[in-house]
Amino acid sequence: MSGAVTRIGRNRAKTWSSLGNLGRKPSEYEVVTHGMNHTYRNGDSEPLEMTATAPGNVWLKEHRDPRLFGVTKWDDFRDPDELTYRKYCHNQDEQETYVDELLKNFTSVKKSDSGLSSDAVEFFRVVLTPGRYLAHGQQMLSAYIQQMAPSAYVGNCATFQTADTLRRVQRIAYRTKQLANAHPSLGFGKGERAVWENDAGWQPIRRIIEELLIVYDFDRAFVGYELCVRPVLDNLFLQQFARQARAHDAEVDALIAENLYVDTLRGNRWTAAVARFVAEQSPTGRSEMRQLLAECASSVDRVIEAGVALLTRYSTGQVSDKMHSQVLGEWATFINEAGLGGDA
Repeated sequence: MSGAVTRIGRNRAKTWSSLGNLGRKPSEYEVVTHGMNHTYRNGDSEPLEMTATAPGNVWLKEHRDPRLFGVTKWDDFRDPDELTYRKYCHNQDEQETYVDELLKNFTSVKKSDSGLSSDAVEFFRVVLTPGRYLAHGQQMLSAYIQQMAPSAYVGNCATFQTADTLRRVQRIAYRTKQLANAHPSLGFGKGERAVWENDAGWQPIRRIIEELLIVYDFDRAFVGYELCVRPVLDNLFLQQFARQARAHDAEVDALIAENLYVDTLRGNRWTAAVARFVAEQSPTGRSEMRQLLAECASSVDRVIEAGVALLTRYSTGQVSDKMHSQVLGEWATFINEAGLGGDA
C-alpha cells in the first residue's frame, strides 16, 4: 500500500464565489446582502419574472434601468456602516432605550408640559406636532428609493432609513399626546393636519415633498431627495429644531431631536458613499449628478428659507440669518463629501 497522500486542492470555488475573487471569507454583511435584489438583472432579462408588458416591468424599464447614471455593477457598492437587520435592530434598541429614559425622567423629575411658556406651546403646536406629516412624506420617499434601488446594498440602506422616519413619527406622536394631556383646549392631536395643509410657513415645504412624490425616475429621485432635500430638512427639523427647543427651555425635546439626528448622519454617510461610487464607476456619473443638483438648487433654497422662518417664528433675537447660513454651509459640506462640490 502506497504511503502517498493525495491533497485536495484549495482553489475550488466556494459557495460565495458569486462575490468574485475576494481573497477572503465574506463578511456577515456581504453574505446576507449580496445578490438579494430580485428585480435587477442588468439587462439580461425582464426585471420581474413576468411578461415584458406587465406594469411592473414597464415601470422599471422606463424609470429605473435607463436611469442608473451609467453604472452596471451595483453589487460592488458597500454601505460604510455595513448595516444588517440584526445590527440595525441592536443599534436602534440602544437609541430607543435612551429616548425612553429621557421621557421617563422628564415625566417624573422635570417640570411638566403644563409649565411651558406660551411661546414654547405655540412653537410645539405649529412646528413640532405637524412634523409627523413631514416625516410620513419622507418615509414614503425613502421607501420609493428602496423599491427602485438596483442593488440590495443600496436598497437596504433606504429600507433602514424608512424605518428611521417611522421611528420619528412615533416619537412625535408620543409627544403630541403628552402635550394634549397638558393643554387639552389647544387642539393637540386634532389640529395638526390643518396646520400642515394651511399654515403659510409649511406650504413651501409641503409642496416640495409632494413634488418629489411624483418624481419617478431613479436618478432624479435619488439626487432630489437623498442629496438635496432630505439632508436639509433633517438639519432644520432635527438639529436646528433642537437648538430652538432648548431656547424655549424644552431640554427633553432638544435631546430627543439630537438623538434622532444620529439616524440622519448615518443616512448622509451612505448617500455620500453612493455618489462617490457612481463617480468612480461611470465616466459620466459625476456630471449627471451635478446637473441634477443644479436643477434642485431652487428647492434647497426654498426649503431652507421656509424652514428657518418657521423655526424662528416664536424666537427672540436675530437668529434667522445665522441659522440660514449654518444649514446652507452644512449642506455644502455634505455635497463636498459626496464628491460633487466645485473642487471635486
